[in-house]
Amino acid sequence: MRLFCGTSCKATSRLIVWASHNFGPFDRLSRCRTCTSEIIAGGFTAIMTDPAPGLEWIDREYFTRVLETYLHADVTVQRYELAAGCPDGQNFMSAIVRATVDYTLASAEPQGRTEKVSLIVKTKLANPELAEGADQLNVFGIEKTVYGPVLKAVRELLTSYGDCTQFAPRFIYEDEHALVLEDLAVKGYRQPDRRARLDEPHLRLAVKKLAKFHAATAVLWRKNRDLFSVLASSSFASEGNPVHLFYANAIQHCIDQTEKVPELRRYTDDLRSFLEHAIEREAKSYESDETCFTVLNHGDMWLNNLLWKYDAEGTVSDVIMVDYQESFVGSPAFDLNHLLYSSANSEIQRAGFEELVQLYTDELRDALRQFKYDGPLPDLARVQSEMATKRDHALIVTTCIVPPLILENSELATPENMLGDHEEAIRAREEIFSNPKFIEILSILLPRLMATGPNKG
Repeated sequence: MRLFCGTSCKATSRLIVWASHNFGPFDRLSRCRTCTSEIIAGGFTAIMTDPAPGLEWIDREYFTRVLETYLHADVTVQRYELAAGCPDGQNFMSAIVRATVDYTLASAEPQGRTEKVSLIVKTKLANPELAEGADQLNVFGIEKTVYGPVLKAVRELLTSYGDCTQFAPRFIYEDEHALVLEDLAVKGYRQPDRRARLDEPHLRLAVKKLAKFHAATAVLWRKNRDLFSVLASSSFASEGNPVHLFYANAIQHCIDQTEKVPELRRYTDDLRSFLEHAIEREAKSYESDETCFTVLNHGDMWLNNLLWKYDAEGTVSDVIMVDYQESFVGSPAFDLNHLLYSSANSEIQRAGFEELVQLYTDELRDALRQFKYDGPLPDLARVQSEMATKRDHALIVTTCIVPPLILENSELATPENMLGDHEEAIRAREEIFSNPKFIEILSILLPRLMATGPNKG
């Protein structure tokens, strides 16, 4: 498949990478393909499923190095299996591999007892152009910084106060090839159907976990800003960022829908006004005011980057955040708006977010006190004010990010359909943006987001 008449350029590769992250895989580099072969040599077996090309560096010696570094012990890898780490239609800017490794420890008793571990290996895309696009977005540099020094400091902070909260999969190993993490599926974590979006029990857990994460990183930001040097800004505002064009096209499709739906016509002019300055307004959402309350934002806080655990009765009991490739330092309102406007179901959105914002504020203040934050504590009015300041990001999420996420037919939301200018792509986008479920969301959220017109800055 080709985009933009087969052009091959840095801007195009960056756009394909970004679109694959937000709407699903563009080609086999991030698809779940299965091409199984079995290699048996000298008693060592590797059942290898090839989810992406270019993984020749993954071998028994690699997993020996990974496990010996993590376990600080002599390890003999007996066997490993590789499989695609995400189902078709999931969204990553990396090749994701699930590895199951059987190994023995030299110190194990009884001697020779085999242990098993399941790992997630996140590595760069094999296609050079797409890998270059990801490099320009610095997705590996950002994520390695978060999983490495930042979350290590967060864990040490929490442990010093007797708090065992886990925000992310455990970091196992990293090198020039990959980032290796624990496989949370082994612990029973999973994702519900994203099309249904999140109900109140799920959102309450997510909001509480997010508040504590923000509190911990706010404390660390006050103590050691050098820890966040790689995360001090976002690449969104970079000149020539092709994502800007996608946003402009998506907002135009929303304008078209408001013209067709009588109850939405009152918002047409406001959306046109917003479109004129949408990129500048969205860029401001990423800006950080160091005189204000500052945290590390997850940066892509929506339901597809959340893994849930359920008890025996099916009640949700915990949530873990994954995919820290877009993390940046800024206002906590960015994450909060992103979560609520992207992932709350229509019932919650219709009722309003007041109770959830109050819960977030209460949890944030409690955690800041727990971790001995030495600045003024944000109150509800401050959090609400910050959310209003970042309201343009909520409008971007609603008009640009949500439509592909709620489709019954997820095959429509391919990067080619979302980004192409040929007739088939245009028809697909018209179907995506005219989805009755999306029209319902617009009817719920536009009155709130456009109540006083788009933010003027």
